[in-house]
Amino acid sequence: MTPLFRKFLGLHWILFVTMLALMAAGVYSIYAAVHFRDGDLAFLSGKWRDQINWAMVGSLVFFPAALIDYKWIRWGAFGMYAVGLGLLGALFRFGEGVHGQQIQLALPGIGQFQPAQVAIASTILLMAVVLAEGHKRFHWMQHYLMRFLVSGAVFLVPFGMITALGDIGSAMVMIPVAFVMMVVGSIPFRCLLAVLLLGVAMAPPVYYFALKPYQKDRITVPYDIMAGRKVDVKREGYATDTLLKAVGSSGWEGKGMDPAKQEENLPNLTLLGIVPQYTSHDDFIFTVVCETFGFRGAALMVGGFVFLLMLCLSVAFFARDALGRLVVAGVLALLFAHTFEHIGMNIGLLPITGIPLPLISYGGTFLVMNLFLFGLVQSVWVHRNAAIEARQAARSEARRRPMPGFA
Repeated sequence: MTPLFRKFLGLHWILFVTMLALMAAGVYSIYAAVHFRDGDLAFLSGKWRDQINWAMVGSLVFFPAALIDYKWIRWGAFGMYAVGLGLLGALFRFGEGVHGQQIQLALPGIGQFQPAQVAIASTILLMAVVLAEGHKRFHWMQHYLMRFLVSGAVFLVPFGMITALGDIGSAMVMIPVAFVMMVVGSIPFRCLLAVLLLGVAMAPPVYYFALKPYQKDRITVPYDIMAGRKVDVKREGYATDTLLKAVGSSGWEGKGMDPAKQEENLPNLTLLGIVPQYTSHDDFIFTVVCETFGFRGAALMVGGFVFLLMLCLSVAFFARDALGRLVVAGVLALLFAHTFEHIGMNIGLLPITGIPLPLISYGGTFLVMNLFLFGLVQSVWVHRNAAIEARQAARSEARRRPMPGFA
């Protein structure tokens, strides 16, 4: 049996099947959101096929990332980080605006590409290297304060660039990722508490002087609705009010996806085009899941994500070193932040920030980077016993070697 085939058999197959099941559910959910589109929106009707194609492309990234030892990120993380920052910089000049956010590049032969996803993934890798390996390579980084400052700088540069580009949602998910990685990287809580207090102190001036009026409305509308205050549902409160109606009326079984089988007194707002039509298959996919498949479908999907998070947590516990543990912790935090924020904004608990749901929402760049990161999680699992196996191989070789004088 070749070493590569042995690694393939050693994949965490329960994690792989769970991930595959969620991707299949994502394709079906995208189909439910777009299959009936016609006229000017007919180009959306085939998005579920595009998602399958992107999943196939992602598999070309997933399996190499899973089967190659993740130790390569010691040397590759900085290069990937530099590429991510370069692509973010290109957005300032060549980026295309999407819903008020400058987040896409048009690349020949690829189409629309979102550099923020590459930047976030590379930030996780470089922070893992700094926190796990920095003190071993540089004497001046042996003190925790230096590792804290360097890893904080690694986080702040892409965070600031993504924020300046208007992609507030992607920037926000980076905060829990950085926090979790620093906790796992043994940064004292007093450092993290100081940064938290600084962030709380800066929140009011940022809200009143840096945010645009529509961004302020996105923050206040969900809480005004929960507090029973009057909200203009034809303007700033339209999206949140529509999502709440769609989710709240879905019932146990949902309303189905066949336009000919809708009840007159309980219409499907997705099929009627009331749920935002251009973003129902990505930013509001959880609303489509709730309305189409009901509470049981939504609960099953949430249960799948909880199970996936628990599996990733178990992989972190079995990691052979701090580097692997930090990589899995970063991926775990990113998965949780995206899932929590996406579901929260779809059920009116959080402001609408345009955050996709991992493995479910439509998006080529996002899906490929998700599969790349899950491939690294698999690599941590596959190589968890590599050090033990290397020592055993060395001992076996020593026993086979002839004693001096007896050759």
